[in-house]
Order: sequence, then structure tokens, then C-alpha cells
Amino acid sequence: MNSLNYFNSIAKDWNNIRVDYFKDELRDIAINSVDLKNKVVADLGAGTGFISLKVAESADIVFSIDASKNMLRELNKSAQNLGLKNIYPITGDLESLPLFDNSVDVVFINMALHHVVNPDKAIKEMRRILKEGGRVIITDVEEHDGTWATDEMNDVWLGFNHNDLTKWYEEAEFKDIAIKDTGLVAKGVSSRGDVIEPKIFMAIGTK
Repeated sequence: MNSLNYFNSIAKDWNNIRVDYFKDELRDIAINSVDLKNKVVADLGAGTGFISLKVAESADIVFSIDASKNMLRELNKSAQNLGLKNIYPITGDLESLPLFDNSVDVVFINMALHHVVNPDKAIKEMRRILKEGGRVIITDVEEHDGTWATDEMNDVWLGFNHNDLTKWYEEAEFKDIAIKDTGLVAKGVSSRGDVIEPKIFMAIGTK
């Protein structure tokens, strides 16, 4: 099973699964790092809307992009239930984003980059769609040794180190690069009971 099939298969249960994986506080840390008033936002790897649904309360428009149609269906249901009409779910590839150049003010990608085969390419795509002065906020896990996550959670990368992240940001010509420890961890448990709790970072860059 590849990553897309995995997330399509767990879409209806993801909101319950996610609670055990990382805390709601992570969303607040990411969102509070940038002013969203009157902004156009792209939420990449949006899933069922962990970031999008909250961002939509402040931003003008939210483009919620994910490869999984089933995850986006769940997001759309939640948006309708909450009366949010400024969220636009779009099926798309994070390495080739279905958005125009210079079209968004802020890009969020939460706990999704480790599922991307070429994160350096995805980061360049993030810069392409950002307006001048726009910001990208990536939240994801530090490097870890939970190799079982490759098979059981379809992770492509076992987290990231700061050197690679900085290199990719610099290659994409981002400025004011800052990588911070959120003080949170992501808890993963394998089918055999193996536990990993890598730290979660927040990496910010400005176009």
C-alpha cells in the first residue's frame, strides 16, 4: 500500500487517529506564528482539515490541497457543518501544486512533508505560489529511528534534520529562515508495540 492508498483507507478515522499522534497545540503554534487577517492561505497535505478549519476563521480564502480525495471529502463535510464557505479543497500533488504563481500569502504544511518523495522540489513549489513577502510554515518531525513507520505509516522520510531543511530553504531562495523546537512530540506506536516520540519542529521562511 502506498501513501495515497493508506490515507484514502483511513480518512474516516483520521481525526481519531491524529489525536494520539500529535496534539491540537501544534496547530495553535503554527497559526499564531503569522498574521492571517485578509490573507489567502494554502494548506498543503491538508488531510481532514486540522489546519484549514481553524485558519478559515481568520483568512479570506483557504486552498486545502491533498492527494487523498477521501481525506478532502471529510474536510469538506466538516467545513459545511461549521458553516465555513471560504475553504476550497483541491486534489493535487505537493511537488506540482495546482495553484498560480504569486497567488497566496501564507503556506502551511503540517506533518505531511515526510510523505513527500522530493521535499526540496515541494519547497520550491511553495515559494513559487507565494506572493513576495509571503511566508511558509512547515511543522514536522525531527529525524528518528522508527524504521517501521516506512511500512506501517507509509512514511517516505524518517523525519528531517535542520541542515537539510536549511539547505532546501536556501536552494529555494527563501529568506529569514528560522527552525524552532515547538516543545511538542509526535507519538507513534507500531503494530508490535514499538514507540517513537520524535520532537516536532517549525521551519519558517519568507519569499
